[in-house]
Amino acid sequence: MIKCITFDLDDTLWEIKPVIIKAEIKFYEWLETNYPQAAEKFNIEKLRKLMRQTAIENPEIKHDLTKVRIKAYDSIRDLFNFSDNMPMDAYKYFMRYRNKVTLFNKAEYILSALKKSYIIGTITNGNASLEEIGIKKYFDFEIKASEVGYMKPDKKIFLAAITESKCNPSEIVHVGDSYEKDILGAISSNMNYIWLNSKNETNHNLGNKNIIKSLSELPTALQQIY
Repeated sequence: MIKCITFDLDDTLWEIKPVIIKAEIKFYEWLETNYPQAAEKFNIEKLRKLMRQTAIENPEIKHDLTKVRIKAYDSIRDLFNFSDNMPMDAYKYFMRYRNKVTLFNKAEYILSALKKSYIIGTITNGNASLEEIGIKKYFDFEIKASEVGYMKPDKKIFLAAITESKCNPSEIVHVGDSYEKDILGAISSNMNYIWLNSKNETNHNLGNKNIIKSLSELPTALQQIY
């Protein structure tokens, strides 16, 4: 019997690409206004490259996207001798828009309905704020790579969710959009899975088992796991 459902966030409950693109644009406008020297040297593409390079050069924090972003802003501060508060101000401004997501159709309705019958949690590599987004009330726990120290598909982040839920792996279903990160991670931990394969990917060996194309199909898919 399924007692707990865990959700990935980005591209499972909302589409992340347009959110990040808008956040990058808004952040660059902020940089132009407040730190024009930095904006002249770092356009949006160079800022993206800086984030990637920062993660590569600091493997001890690559699982924590918040720390990576702040450290990247630290390097900009140091390069131009900006004030000490610049990195945190920059991070807070970027996150203001990073958390302005548009939930997929019926996502909140489905979460509200499932909350009545299941323990609901998240397993995420990202740093979205459920509180800022306005959906924290639907979740009993959050498992973040930044806190566990490992990113999906590492088995350890799924084991952390199992521990937090106080359920057996066979009593948990993980819902996610990434075959590599979500589905293979869940399988490695003996959890059930439902793959939100909205892009119709075919490079897998699951057949048609436990695969949905939209969140609206989730309630029916859950019934088939019992």
